[in-house]
Order: sequence, then structure tokens, then C-alpha cells
Amino acid sequence: MNLFHIQSTIHGTDRTADFLEDNFIGIDWPATGDLEQLSAEEWKEQIGQHYTIPESELSGVIDTLQTFVKIMQDGDHVIVHDDEWVYVGDIGDYFYDDSVSIEEDSICHRRGVTWLGRIPLIEINDKVRALISNASIISTFEYPLSQAQLEPWISRTPETETAVQHSVGVDDGTVQVALDVLRKALQSEDEELRIRAATAILQYAKK
Repeated sequence: MNLFHIQSTIHGTDRTADFLEDNFIGIDWPATGDLEQLSAEEWKEQIGQHYTIPESELSGVIDTLQTFVKIMQDGDHVIVHDDEWVYVGDIGDYFYDDSVSIEEDSICHRRGVTWLGRIPLIEINDKVRALISNASIISTFEYPLSQAQLEPWISRTPETETAVQHSVGVDDGTVQVALDVLRKALQSEDEELRIRAATAILQYAKK
């Protein structure tokens, strides 16, 4: 499992809220069309037809597309950040959203994301700080995922997912329902379920 950071400012517009609210991440170059079934050589042809990119920069664009379309995998993790928080998500499959326009600031190349939680920017470790400081559109965490130390802040269990997603826009009523479920789970005869519920409640209390 890999961890990636993706820039959420596209053509000067911060799209972090869009990513969080609509559960996706995305990148530029919408006019190329769906790239999933095309070779890198065909990508180069598509880019050349629609964009004026210096030859010196073309390989970097191809590398970015390659990472987003081919190297990222369902189940990998991604982070985006704003001035206060780092948001952690579980990546889904690549798709090309042709329901939006192909204007320069459109985001057609997309991957679905299940957002797992958020971490105060001041709490991330040096390795993650270096990752989000990278100027590349997409950057890859160069260490084992465990060294990112994300686990205390996120949860991927069905029992806790709703409560964790409060950090990215779930309404208070839904959060209360989820907390009631977790409180009931604390009384379960299943020890693992009790531990997961207790962990989720403690994580929520930290926020």
C-alpha cells in the first residue's frame, strides 16, 4: 500500500473543499479524454494536439498522468492539505468524468476517495511534512506507510467510518446517530468490536 500527496490548487483555485465534499481527487489536462486504455505514446499525442507544452516539461506531465492513471491503485492512501489540516483518504479507481466541461480549470481525470479522517497540520511528522512540501502535482511517500504515523487519526472500520467523516462535512445529527451506535457497540460480546468502538470514540473526542 502506497501513500501519495496531491496538490489541490489547480490554476490558482483551491479545490480542497470540492475534493472533500464530492469524495474525489483529480488532476489537470481535461482535453486528452479518457487515458486508461491508451499507451504513454498516445498520451503524448493527445497532449500535443490540445496543449502547448515545452518538450522539456512534457516528460513531467506524462509522469504525472502515469502516476495518477496507472501507478495509483485502489486501496492506496492519499493526503491533501489546507492551512490547518491534512486530510487522509482511501483511493478508488481512475475514471474520466466527461459530464464536466473540458475548460482549462475543469477536473475530468478523477479517482474516487473515501475520506478517513484529518490530522492537525502541526501534528504531522517530519516525513509527512516533507511529502506535502513537495512542489510536484503528485508526490509519493518514500517510506513504509507505517512511518507516516497516520493510524491514530484515522479509522476504516464500518462501525466507525461515519463518525470519522464528521471532519469532512457530515452533519451533527448523523454524527450523534453514529456515536449512539458506537456506545451500543461498547456493550457487545465481541471483544474486537468493543475495542474498535472505544478507539473510534476516543479519536472523535480528540477532535
